[in-house]
Amino acid sequence: MEFENIILTVHSDVVRGLDRPDLVAALWDDIMRGIADLAAVPTKFPCKERFVAGFMHAGYPIMIQSSSSPDLMNPVAACSSGLWGAIHELGHNQQRVVWEFPSHTTECTCNLWSVYVHEEVLGVNQDQAHPNMVLANRQSRAEGYAKEGRNLASWDMWVALETYMQLQDQFVWDAFKKVFAAYHTMQNVPNDNQGKMNLYAETFSPTVERNLAPFFKAWGWPIKPATEEKLSNLPVWSNHPMAQYG
Repeated sequence: MEFENIILTVHSDVVRGLDRPDLVAALWDDIMRGIADLAAVPTKFPCKERFVAGFMHAGYPIMIQSSSSPDLMNPVAACSSGLWGAIHELGHNQQRVVWEFPSHTTECTCNLWSVYVHEEVLGVNQDQAHPNMVLANRQSRAEGYAKEGRNLASWDMWVALETYMQLQDQFVWDAFKKVFAAYHTMQNVPNDNQGKMNLYAETFSPTVERNLAPFFKAWGWPIKPATEEKLSNLPVWSNHPMAQYG
């Protein structure tokens, strides 16, 4: 089935029984507009995304397990229990090397799209979209990371996602859209994680008009004195969530 920005290639028996293919089309048109919205890119994709039934991984085309195919065609279920796995893979295709810190964020930042699309498009709260997004679980991961020494070697996947979600809780999605947009035209981006992490702090801070250096340092990021100096004219976000752990 081909829609505005995506092609879904599944076994024929999955689509033969569809009563309302128009609702499936509307679902995926809305999802793909949501993907573009957070990424701060035009809503018309230059090349349509593709899902092909097989084994799930990102890329082009995105492969999905055949058993998951019916979920892609069920708008009612999508708007009640969500489509975390599928949107996670679409999120992978929006990741950009300029603001990625491999291997820490490889399986992390793609989930920004999972959370965004579930809440803003599907109307599914994050704690219903995935058990790891339940608030108590989020807080437990942050506390555990802090108590274990804020070791960047342990900052990955769900732990790393909490850094971004704390920013989202405070500064909402619009901040991310502005940051992603800024990166579209950015040049001379460092190649190493330390350099890119400092650049991220230097980009996000003026976007939200707060000095986020202490926040990122509280997450174990290698923030340089030069970055702290650059951001020193901004009011410090002093009551950030990690401050409670000392």
